[in-house]
Amino acid sequence: MIMQSNRHSEIGYRESSSSAKGKALLGLYIGMLVVICVISFTFGASFAYKDYLLGLPSYVPQGTDATMVNEDGSFVNISEIIASETTQIAIPEFEHIHNILLIGIDSRSKSYSKDGSGSRADIIMILTVNEKDGTIKLLSIARDSYAYIPGFSDPQKINGAMTYGGPELLMATIENSLRIELNDYAFVNFYHMEKVIDSVGGVYAYVSEAERINEGGLNSLLAGDNIEKGLEPETNLLQTSGTQLLNGRQAVMYSRIRKVGGGDYERSKRQVEVLESLLKRFMNRSLSGQASALEKMLPHVSTNIPRDRIEWYATTFLSQLKSPEFVYEKLPLNGYSNQGIYSDFYARQWSIRPDWNGMIPFVQEYIFGENFPVDPVRTIPNAPNSGE
Repeated sequence: MIMQSNRHSEIGYRESSSSAKGKALLGLYIGMLVVICVISFTFGASFAYKDYLLGLPSYVPQGTDATMVNEDGSFVNISEIIASETTQIAIPEFEHIHNILLIGIDSRSKSYSKDGSGSRADIIMILTVNEKDGTIKLLSIARDSYAYIPGFSDPQKINGAMTYGGPELLMATIENSLRIELNDYAFVNFYHMEKVIDSVGGVYAYVSEAERINEGGLNSLLAGDNIEKGLEPETNLLQTSGTQLLNGRQAVMYSRIRKVGGGDYERSKRQVEVLESLLKRFMNRSLSGQASALEKMLPHVSTNIPRDRIEWYATTFLSQLKSPEFVYEKLPLNGYSNQGIYSDFYARQWSIRPDWNGMIPFVQEYIFGENFPVDPVRTIPNAPNSGE
């Protein structure tokens, strides 16, 4: 176990994967709630400020009749689509376990839909809070994993569910793929990440010379962004390579590098690096500095979790955990997927073809601590055990 200490708490992190994307984003999300709790107690009776912070996220009422665009291009109610895809075996209820879907989108348009629809999900994670044992678990799902999206006959990349029906449809897709129940979600639009990073004074990252100067690299992306914004092309360009402090614009462009070595895999590693540094920079700030950063961060969070329950997480559940343990896993598991360039269904493209049925027992044990029978999931073509 890797122990990470700071002046607020000692948190143990146990990872079964070399990737730290889950730890970074989870730590940022939970860290926000923890700091709200810390600030409220530190400032004593300053309940007004706590209420102010809790009022900054956008709250989406639960039970709303969300709609989606189906494969015919028609707008339909998601609840009606879900009701038509019936299952025979009921999923047992675990009152002490809360599953929350965390979503990161990367909308470049200021006019993106407030409910997240119209933007593909860049990061998809299930946050599990267990009241009995005090564990906080994260399960990351690769965005290029093929799944059957309700309302569509053929499988496609799971992150497309956000495009057609926002978080509600993405939750339904994950429920169908893993046979678990999801009711809560929170999503952040990375379009605003520049402001978030600047709120903590920038982040540290290692930028290679190729990442700095090659076509499609940091400076190339910055120059193009400068032109779009009507700025001089050389504005804010990075002058040297190596480990250095990046401001918000530079860090966002660094995270978007795709053409310099490794494609999406290396791009994900850069995003992890930025998120980890963001978390560390945030936690190392003074309480007043953290409060200032939260004021800039929280307005970019949208959630259907009721405000009083978020306050409960922060002031009751988390405050009772003396040494919470964060556990991270990612899907697909090794050996439970095929990946490559396929030509079926849609345009020839690279994708991951998971064996959802093979992974369900692991997910059940990981989240609930036990296995139980469920209806089988439709097999993804070209996945292991698909017969193709």
